[in-house]
Amino acid sequence: MSPLGQIFRMAWLWSIFAGFYLVAYVFWVPSLFADPPVAILAAALTLVLGLGFLCDGFSTAMALQGGSAAGVFPIRRLRRFAGGALLLAYLQVYIPPQGRIVAHWPLDLAITLLSGVIMLGYGIQDK
Repeated sequence: MSPLGQIFRMAWLWSIFAGFYLVAYVFWVPSLFADPPVAILAAALTLVLGLGFLCDGFSTAMALQGGSAAGVFPIRRLRRFAGGALLLAYLQVYIPPQGRIVAHWPLDLAITLLSGVIMLGYGIQDK
């Protein structure tokens, strides 16, 4: 298998990317949703999924280094599918309303898009 193919099969790595970005997107929720109950629900869902992905990813990475894994989190397939869909939904953050742009946004956009698609793929292929 090619080195690039191996990178796309590192579920722990993509879980860490997905988790990091989902936790970061919690800060964007108030600007995306005007209705406070919807914003609170969206922030809570985003935070729970993001922290779950971070725990999954870091736990697996520690197990690969000889440590002990934290265990299997429930409903992995649904979490991965929902997390991937949520990451793709947060791509709207990168559409600048007033020409706003940050230098690292193209990289953030690419990682969000890739990890969202990969998480959807993992969610579909999990049994």
